[in-house]
Amino acid sequence: MRRDLKEWYDELEKFPEDWSVRVRLVEAAVSIGDIEEARRLVRTSPGDGPLPQELQSRLHFVLTQDDQGGAGNELPVG
Repeated sequence: MRRDLKEWYDELEKFPEDWSVRVRLVEAAVSIGDIEEARRLVRTSPGDGPLPQELQSRLHFVLTQDDQGGAGNELPVG
């Protein structure tokens, strides 16, 4: 998994606007309990406009699932 994470971070560095990679990293951070890293990934995203509603909902779910006792309940990507 460490190798996957490095590859995802490398890809995010090349394409910071790619939310598919960013969401995978957010989910990975949440899965290991690193909520601060997950929040950092969201906060440091490029762009001035609001995210699409579907993406906002997905991120909200991922970042709050532990609070709701749903750790490990990931939404499908796509």
